[in-house]
Amino acid sequence: MNPRVLIADDEPLLREELARLLKSYWPQVELVAQTANGEETRHALRELQPDVAFLDIRMPPPDGLTLAEEFESASVHVVFVTAYDEFAVQAFDKNACDYLLKPVSASRFQATVARLQDRIRNGETMSAIATLRSEINALKAPTWLERVAVRRQGATRLINVSEIRYFKSDAKYTLAYDAEHEYILSTPLKELERQLDPALFWRIHRNCLVNVNQIEQISRAATDNMQIKVKSRSESLRVSRRFRQLFHEL
Repeated sequence: MNPRVLIADDEPLLREELARLLKSYWPQVELVAQTANGEETRHALRELQPDVAFLDIRMPPPDGLTLAEEFESASVHVVFVTAYDEFAVQAFDKNACDYLLKPVSASRFQATVARLQDRIRNGETMSAIATLRSEINALKAPTWLERVAVRRQGATRLINVSEIRYFKSDAKYTLAYDAEHEYILSTPLKELERQLDPALFWRIHRNCLVNVNQIEQISRAATDNMQIKVKSRSESLRVSRRFRQLFHEL
C-alpha cells in the first residue's frame, strides 16, 4: 500500500513546491490533503490518518509542534517545515527529528524522503516531541513587535499593537484601526504579519489581520458567511472561507 501524505503550511507557494518535490522524488505516495492552518490540519490528521505529515512549525494555531505532540501516539511520521535558525536546527538534530528548512532544497528533500522510507520500512516511531518542544522553548524567544509608528492627519505617533483592533491592506499602504481612529502605515501587511505575535494577530482574509483579544462577536449566517465585530468599532469584518476553521472552537 502506498504511503499517504499530508502537507500543512500557511504559504500556498510552499505547499505547491512540496507537492511538486513529492511527485519528483516519491511518486508512489498519495497526497491526501493540503491544509493552511492548524485547525484544518488537526481535522485532516484525525479523518485521513496519513502515514506522513509535513507540518509547518509556525502556521496559524495550533502550530506544527502542538499537533505533532497531540498525535504522537498515532503512526504518522512527521517532518517539520521550519524557518528557525541554526540553534533550533541543533535541537531537531539532537532529537533525531526530520525537518526541512525554508526555502526547501531538492537535495535536502530527497535525503528526507530516503530517511522516511527507511523509518516506514523499519517500523520506527516518532521521537519524543515534548523533549523537542522544551529544548526549542529554551532558545531565545522571538521578540514580537510591541509598538508601531502610524500617521494620522499629518502627524506621526507610536501606538501599542495591543490597542489595534485590526490591520488592513489598502493599495499602497496598510491601515490600522484602534477604538476610534484609522491610521496609515508604510509597512506592507505581509511584512507586518511576520513581525506580529501570531498568537495575538490572526489573518482572517488575504488583506486583513485581526487582534484576537479585541474580538467582541463572531456571527455565522445561514449562507455560511462568517463575520467578526471588534470592540468599539461599528463595522463588520468578513472571514474568508480559508480561515474560518480558526474560529470553529471559539
